[in-house]
Formats: sequence, structure tokens, C-alpha cells
Amino acid sequence: MDKTILVFGANGNLGSHFVYQALEAGYTIKAFVRSPEKFKLSNNPNVQVIQGDATNYRDVERALKGVGIVVSCLGNPPKKKTYIMDKAYQNIMSIVSNQTIPPRCLMISSIGMGGSSWFVKFILQRIGGKEGFNDFEKAEERVLKEKDVPFVVIRPAGLTDKKGNGKYRIITKPTVFFPKFISRSDVAKFFVNCLSDTSFDGKSVMIQGY
Repeated sequence: MDKTILVFGANGNLGSHFVYQALEAGYTIKAFVRSPEKFKLSNNPNVQVIQGDATNYRDVERALKGVGIVVSCLGNPPKKKTYIMDKAYQNIMSIVSNQTIPPRCLMISSIGMGGSSWFVKFILQRIGGKEGFNDFEKAEERVLKEKDVPFVVIRPAGLTDKKGNGKYRIITKPTVFFPKFISRSDVAKFFVNCLSDTSFDGKSVMIQGY
């Protein structure tokens, strides 16, 4: 099994949790970040820092060379009307789909996408605006239509920065109400588990707190 992971959004709150947990699990990390000076694990021998912009096709293409696993912990910048998800996912999926052996792609999304909850969709549109929600949904749609790339789309419920307990629950069907919030640490745990567990490949998976 390939033990090298390219992580988009490695500097973010979720990405940082994933990097720490993946390193503890014995993986090697290629951290794709916009600002290397902000990355806290630059001196770790099992980490290679790659500076780039996920909306820049050439930056993504360069980073993806020789990678067997891709993890996206990307998100639109908070409190800014800047939407990167659709463009970033278009770049990632277009490039990996043209590779002879496409890497597995574990891609963050959100509950409320793809008809998973009309109520959560309504709330998210009220909080972040329709443009932000639509950008996320277009990004997810690009992944889900891929036929030649092994992927998992991960839709967590509302995220918190509370201490995780290493547990989560799978939501098996669309829900009306907002599920139990989940810590970013526990979402990262699900990502790490999916590195070796291929049972969710080709699916979107909703998870909530335990």
C-alpha cells in the first residue's frame, strides 16, 4: 500500500489534525500549502512541503506527480467572498483522471450537499450565502461524476474544534434535521481510517459526532 499522501489544505484546522494523525499512523506527507512559513511540521523528516495554489492547474499538476493517495481538507476562506472549491476540485480530478494509475482521492464536502438534507442546505445558505454553498456543491459533483478514479466524498455534520474522542457515526440516509456536530479531530480520524479501508470507495459518506 502506498504510504505517501498529498494533502491539500494541510495548514487548515481539519488538515492539521489529519497530518498529525496520518504521521502517527506511519504515513509520509506531501503538504500542499499556500503559505509554507505557517506550516508547523516543516522540519519533520516525513513531511515534504509544497507551496502552491489549488486553483492553479500547473501547481496541482506538479504536486500530483508520483502520488498514490490524495486527501483534500480544503475549504473556502472564512468571511471572504472567495470561492475556491469548484476550481480546485476541477483541477485535481481532471489531472488524476488522466494518469495511468489514478490515486485514491479522499475529498472533503459537507452534509447538505447532494440532497442529503434540505434543512442543512437552507441553514448553510443563510450562514455562508448561496454562492459559497453552490461552489461547494459543484466541487462535490465533479468528484461524484468521476468513473475512473477511486474516491470517497466525506460529508461531515457541523464541525467543531472541541477535543475529539476518536469516534464518529455514519449517517445512512438523508436527514431533515441537523445531525450531531463532530470535532475536526474525529473527521480526521475517519479520513485516516479510509486510507486503508476501501469499503466506501465510489461513495459519498455522511458522518456525525458520536
